[in-house]
Amino acid sequence: MKKVFKSLLVASCAAVCALGATACGAGRADLLGAPKKATTLEYTKRNSQSVQVLSRSAESFAAKFASLAYRDYKEDENFSVAPVSVYMALSLAAQCAGGDTRSEILSALGVNYGQLAEGFSDYYRSLFAEYTNGGKTSGLISLSNSIWIDKRAVVSDDCIGALADKFFCYSYKTDFFNDNAAANAAVRKFVKDETRGLIDKDFRLSNLTEFALINTLYLKDIWNGCGDDLLYTDRLYSFENADATKTDLKLLQGNYSAGKVYEGDKYKTFFASTENGNKIKFILPKDGYTVNDLFTEETVSEVNSLTDYNAVDEVNKIKYFTRCLFPEFSSSYDADVKEHLKEMGINKLFNRGQCDFTSLTHDDVYCEEVKHVTKLEVDKTGVEGAAVTIIGMDGSSPPPAYENIYFDFAVDRAFGFILTDRYDNTLFSGVVNRVK
Repeated sequence: MKKVFKSLLVASCAAVCALGATACGAGRADLLGAPKKATTLEYTKRNSQSVQVLSRSAESFAAKFASLAYRDYKEDENFSVAPVSVYMALSLAAQCAGGDTRSEILSALGVNYGQLAEGFSDYYRSLFAEYTNGGKTSGLISLSNSIWIDKRAVVSDDCIGALADKFFCYSYKTDFFNDNAAANAAVRKFVKDETRGLIDKDFRLSNLTEFALINTLYLKDIWNGCGDDLLYTDRLYSFENADATKTDLKLLQGNYSAGKVYEGDKYKTFFASTENGNKIKFILPKDGYTVNDLFTEETVSEVNSLTDYNAVDEVNKIKYFTRCLFPEFSSSYDADVKEHLKEMGINKLFNRGQCDFTSLTHDDVYCEEVKHVTKLEVDKTGVEGAAVTIIGMDGSSPPPAYENIYFDFAVDRAFGFILTDRYDNTLFSGVVNRVK
């Protein structure tokens, strides 16, 4: 009988995971093996060809996945996805898959198997960052990968070894079939701990679960090195929600950054930077357009590829600085994204008779659903985000003096956004339809 591979689980979390058997406390899972510890990639290696290939493919994937997910988002609420979490989950799946199933996953990712195997380790490390100020942690982007194997499943040691060596993947054994409640409790506690309590959810992986692949990603950062909160504007702004209602509120006053607002045909954009260089890139509709008109693959790609905000006018010796005035907001997502991945060309993974995971197991498995859950908070203190994706398978001479000119960019209507790290890798993207 065809068995259901009952979950590739991906979670944003707080730290590189090195859990022991007791780490799952509320449930039961035994640590089988651990990879070497992942460390931040040296700056000199970030521009290597292998890293850049994966970075470009991940950004292309991020723009397409986010636009597809938002297109079918039915709720009139704020929306955010973590495309990098889905990208990494599918990378683990590609390692475990074979034949046409692997080919389709790799095609959706935009890489071939050699590029993924060669570049994933350094790309993964390029995302990891721990920022310190005065000996204290001031910001964090952290990841981990793990595979959770049911006690009944027979898996390839070679595949498990490749996951550890190339993907920093920990391996755990649990009992989804005979002690399903305890296994689910272990997964729930793992996700809750690794997201520092942001996501606390029973994923209800069935007793048919053969194994689960888990990628974790967690983001937290502050606006200012001294730990000071952003100030609010003195006056109220009338924020126009997506449904045309108005909310009067004071906006946060972001820090000044070099550059001027960039204007596309339908939108304006600028960014707010955190203490450690992570950015929220706001996509504000122009008059006559809505956020639905512009949160597309093309616009998201264009905004995140911007590198020149015309910060300096060399002829007139002028430097421009802009700060974003923007609302505090929270956003989330909780839905099955299987159909979006099908649109990206991944079909056999979900086909009962055609799914090929023979690199990992000769048991018959297939994917039932892909569930993606995120939570993102942006407030006067900083930013914090977490996500879960479940693929349910059952120095020079001083320059001449410049005049400095300062602008404000008020984000006062429903908007799109891209939240990136300091190197413009997309971590979260979404839409704020309303504020409170």
